Amino acid sequence: MRLLGQTVFALRLPAALLGTGSVWLAWRLGRSLFNRRVGLLAAALIAVSLWPVMESRWALRAASLTFMSALTVYLLDQGFQRKSGWYWLAGGVVMGLTLYTYIPSRTLPAVILVWIGWLFWARREEAKRQWRQMAVAFLTALIVFLPFAWYIWQFPDKVNQRANSMTVALDLATKQGDWGALAASVWGVIRMFSFRGDVDWRYHVSGVPVFDPLTSLFFYIGVLLCLWLAFSRKDGGAQRPSYALLLLWAGAMLVPNAILEVNSSFLRAAGAIVPIYLITAVGFDGAAVWLQNRFPKMVTDKVVTAVVLSGLLLTLAATYHRYVNIWRNQADVRRIYQADLAEIGRFLNQNPPPQRTRVYLADSYVVDIAPRTFAYSSDYPVDWFSINDSFALGNGREPLWVFVAVNETLPAEFAQRVGLDNGEVYTFANGDPAFTLYRIPPEAAVWPPQQPMNVDFAANPRLIGYDLPPELYRGDTIPLFLHWEIPPDRTDLPNQLIFVKAQLVDSSGNVWSEAENLLGYPQESWRPGDRFVQLLPLEIPAGMPPGEARLRFFLRDFAGQPIPLTGENETAGFAARSRPLTDFALTPEMPLFDGALALRDAIFSSQLLPGLDIDIGLDWVALQRPSIDYKVQFQLWYAGEEAPFLTQTAAIWPDVYPPTQWQAGEAVRSLHRLIIPADIPLGKSPELRLQLLDPATGTAVPLTQGDNKLADMTLVTRDHSFEVPPISQPRSAQFGNSIRLLGYDL
Repeated sequence: MRLLGQTVFALRLPAALLGTGSVWLAWRLGRSLFNRRVGLLAAALIAVSLWPVMESRWALRAASLTFMSALTVYLLDQGFQRKSGWYWLAGGVVMGLTLYTYIPSRTLPAVILVWIGWLFWARREEAKRQWRQMAVAFLTALIVFLPFAWYIWQFPDKVNQRANSMTVALDLATKQGDWGALAASVWGVIRMFSFRGDVDWRYHVSGVPVFDPLTSLFFYIGVLLCLWLAFSRKDGGAQRPSYALLLLWAGAMLVPNAILEVNSSFLRAAGAIVPIYLITAVGFDGAAVWLQNRFPKMVTDKVVTAVVLSGLLLTLAATYHRYVNIWRNQADVRRIYQADLAEIGRFLNQNPPPQRTRVYLADSYVVDIAPRTFAYSSDYPVDWFSINDSFALGNGREPLWVFVAVNETLPAEFAQRVGLDNGEVYTFANGDPAFTLYRIPPEAAVWPPQQPMNVDFAANPRLIGYDLPPELYRGDTIPLFLHWEIPPDRTDLPNQLIFVKAQLVDSSGNVWSEAENLLGYPQESWRPGDRFVQLLPLEIPAGMPPGEARLRFFLRDFAGQPIPLTGENETAGFAARSRPLTDFALTPEMPLFDGALALRDAIFSSQLLPGLDIDIGLDWVALQRPSIDYKVQFQLWYAGEEAPFLTQTAAIWPDVYPPTQWQAGEAVRSLHRLIIPADIPLGKSPELRLQLLDPATGTAVPLTQGDNKLADMTLVTRDHSFEVPPISQPRSAQFGNSIRLLGYDL
């Protein structure tokens, strides 16, 4: 990247070179292990087949495994064939480097070790004369691998996090006895060659197998031949280790797919590309030899040549069609690889905006991924904001170009407030929508806050106000718009994750709900005087009393530390009103007091512990507007007693929202705390009952229907015993005096 710049070409060039090198290695390996025809055919198949062609365009480490594993095998084979210590040494170096590439590479040393064992079995004298060179190769690989091994030893969780997640099916079988999951995963590997390939559009045309029906036939012939000839002294001869090597190599590289999940990922299997196509070439070569032994050579040579050339041409045509026409234009592929950003980059390169125009890209990943992806397509200076919950307004003096990609959706609230009705839709080459461009004049990019504020957060934007809907109702989730401005001294800052939080509190300071989200205008886009609006969906709980409420605002960093602020971060009070319930139905078992208040639900713990208070929430529905500011009375009874052993009385939202202010059909939740003394009498089967009192007389109002018993309580008079279960990830952390973290399971 330093040599060629931050371009797509520079990013993909290594994969293309490695893919080309894999073609050459397939040719060299096939010729060395078997014959010229096997090498040529394997190389040709890799050059034109969809899987290796697509791998050669991945800017991913898996492409290096294909090449490095093939180079390791080639060098070690040449060391044995040529009896050359230098080849063995080079093979050891490359084998050690291969272990740095991709997780399945960890199986390669075992493959080489078993192959060497096969050499000692089939070609004992030659192998015995080279055992020192073999040992040097493994020792060299170990030395090359030592730095990475040391890192693995120091940080096993970090290095093996991905590897530990690649044994799902195996774990289900060995730990939970679900052998069906492992069988399905193995069956998925078997099917990938002819029936159903990788279904993930990210790395392949979904569901397309490795081979077409005819080529897969030669692959299966090759597998059978390799199995037979690897063990047959008569037919395999000196090449027995070569046949075994192909099966061992391909099988080892397919193990991660076999033990993970039903879908066989072509990315994870990248190390198996060269041996799989060599096996296919062995199968074709075996079929060709069989024909030559039964028909005239002139005829068979022409037939074989015609089959090979026509098959390769058809494979190349199918690869081109699937890659260029199907995969490239598939909606999921465009979304995964953010092709819309590349199209926006090309548009800006060809159609630069007028001078002093501020260009914004609205995207979901504005801190890192989207800007890096866009930079591969265009060097044009653009700024970013999060489309999900923000809108940048610039500084109010410059026209704006706002690009919205096809895979993104601008919230309707922003479109309405800024008047974005007439965006221009631009398309990909095939006519599918790519992005929408909104051209906004400076006078339209003005959105003053309805409720001004002035809260200055250190090294962060200044909160200058907020917007609320004109009417607020309990039970709704409202759009809360926060208006921010960038002070002059807060530019040229690196991107960092800052979170904004809004809390809804009542007049007593109780927090009823809160909303938090990432600040949607990244620091690298800040310029002096810039304004942007952040949207937070804030719930007004149905059980919140409809009295005066306030909002509080905070910023915190990624570690959870609050950002220091200057100014008042709490708003003026406002009213949260109630909506009458339109679908409420009074059931026969629902308690109804004085014909006016129905108790819809009661929320509390039914455990009664001496000295431990009980918090109780009562959900009321006013069937008619109450004429009395009722009080609640809680009573604790023991069965068979003539009087309660505990009685407590409390008002319902006094001075905040007493019952006489409730409307007919309104739902209200009242909150109470039942004080439980430590010396309560101990008995059996305590009951919690509820009465409503007329405060003027102190007497209970009639219970029109239902039962006033809230629950049968469970009296707990001993310490709770708890046996710690097995914990896969033990940890120890103390929270205050009462809570200790023991660990977690994933």
